[in-house]
Amino acid sequence: MDDCDCVFGRADLAGLGDDEVIEQLERCGTCPEVQSGPARVLLERLRSSARDLRRAANRARQAERELAELRVEVDRSEQRIANLERVQKVSTREVLQKNALLAMISSITIAANEAESEADVYRICMHKVCSASGWSLARLTPASGGSSRWHVADRLAGEFTGLLVDGEPTSLGLDALRGGKPVWAPDLRARLDAPWIERAAALGLRGGAALPVVVGGQVIAVVEFFGTAGEGTATALMLAMATIGAEIGRVLARLRADEAAAHARDVAEGASRTKSAFLASMSHELRTPLNAILGYADLVHEILDEQGPSDVRGDIVRIRQAGEHLLGLINNILDLSKVEAGRMPVICERFDLGALIRDTADLLKPLLDRRNNVACLDLAGDLLDVETDPTLVRQILFNLISNAAKFTDAGTITIAAARQTDPSGAPWFQLAVADTGIGMTEEQCAQLFEPYRQADPRLARRAGGTGLGLTLCRGLCTLLGGTIAVYSAPGRGTCFTVRLPLG
Repeated sequence: MDDCDCVFGRADLAGLGDDEVIEQLERCGTCPEVQSGPARVLLERLRSSARDLRRAANRARQAERELAELRVEVDRSEQRIANLERVQKVSTREVLQKNALLAMISSITIAANEAESEADVYRICMHKVCSASGWSLARLTPASGGSSRWHVADRLAGEFTGLLVDGEPTSLGLDALRGGKPVWAPDLRARLDAPWIERAAALGLRGGAALPVVVGGQVIAVVEFFGTAGEGTATALMLAMATIGAEIGRVLARLRADEAAAHARDVAEGASRTKSAFLASMSHELRTPLNAILGYADLVHEILDEQGPSDVRGDIVRIRQAGEHLLGLINNILDLSKVEAGRMPVICERFDLGALIRDTADLLKPLLDRRNNVACLDLAGDLLDVETDPTLVRQILFNLISNAAKFTDAGTITIAAARQTDPSGAPWFQLAVADTGIGMTEEQCAQLFEPYRQADPRLARRAGGTGLGLTLCRGLCTLLGGTIAVYSAPGRGTCFTVRLPLG
């Protein structure tokens, strides 16, 4: 074999690179010098190193490709994180805005419900909306005409109040009046054509809104707001203002209903007072002729007694009884009218309560005997004297005992009296009139003290009366600083309890 230019014989072998050495060895791989001896081992090692280097290079290129892909994925992740952060900021801002608007609606609702007049409701609305939304000015204009009412939140913009015509809404306000819905203009110059637009913009009033106030389906006023508001804030605010307008309308409807009810109540109370004052003033005119009739009936009865038996004596007795019954009815009506009119005099004096009770029971004995009833007195030993109006106490007892006698047949009517002390140590005395009569239901007891109401009209028709006796008793008890209560059950009788100050 011809001699070759063996790489190992080259003088620049030390300066050759690995690739060049391997290339040279590949060309002279069949050289006996390479195939035998130490050069063969070196060649195999070089070939193995070359293969390892190529594999390492391949792995490095693969790692570079994977690293590039990872960088792309990291960039995408960073973009997604940035987008999420922007969404979170927007969501947080929207939540804060909604919370602020909800707080504004809640505060307006609470404050408006506590308002005592329509002016207070409007004032609260304008103040709260300006505070929550940043509007500089607010103006209320009635739909029916009249002067406008201003709320100035920013004093620097106060000059604007003199630029608008008083009592005339802007075209923005007119749109809200006609449509019945809130209207918003982010740029007044783009929406309106008015001589004050430029001056308003110079004062920082570039935007505006109008809130209609609806009561019973009718727009009664419009509230206009002037200032600046961002797109998102104002859009959410318009939704909130629709709720505010509905809530204000509800509150105003309630206030108007309350005012109407109060006016009707005042008219009714005035009429009642006039009626009571009239009846109280008619006491002399009604009682005087009736007393004259009773007096003449007594005189005729005495003359007939002197002349002997007469066929008309029974008629005279019936005239007398009918007159006394009518006088009792008139007395109850007139006394109740005096109590209602505040003209019933109270004359306090010390008197023996036990003696008064016994005298009253003796006076009503004929009425009790008429239905075979028995009176039973239960008077405490320490009752002693009391200081109050004896005439009014006697009248209370008279009405209660008479009422018990009317609805009890062949029974017992117990009249009790005792001293008491309330938890504060104040002395009281208690009167109780209990019967074993027909009794009443809870429903009948509930309406018992109402004027002209009777527990059972059918039984009341038999017993007679106007239904004013117990109402008068309650009025007299109140006049004396006490109370009256009733306890009853059907078929088990009734007990009236009166508590009055001892003096």
